[in-house]
Amino acid sequence: MGKVKIMCVCGTGIATSTVVNNGVANICKKNDFAYDIMQCKSLEVKSKLNTFSPDLIVSTTPISAETNVPIINGIAFLSGVGLENIEQQIISALKQTLGVK
Repeated sequence: MGKVKIMCVCGTGIATSTVVNNGVANICKKNDFAYDIMQCKSLEVKSKLNTFSPDLIVSTTPISAETNVPIINGIAFLSGVGLENIEQQIISALKQTLGVK
């Protein structure tokens, strides 16, 4: 299985994206996904799309950059509400990226 690249985004690229980063990393570890994760603020997404080339973006804030990369709303990592649903969305997106059923 290949390695997936995930971008965790919040307004400042520090606090909430760290929570999302930790949550996504745990999901990847539980499901045996090899992964690279980076954190950034929403204003950096456009420039980071070319340099990091993510397979998935998990964000706690709206992203204005145009992209074909799937974007998942990561607010559930902060609130705890709907966390199982988010986990399944992330797993499905990563499996699709890797061509795994």
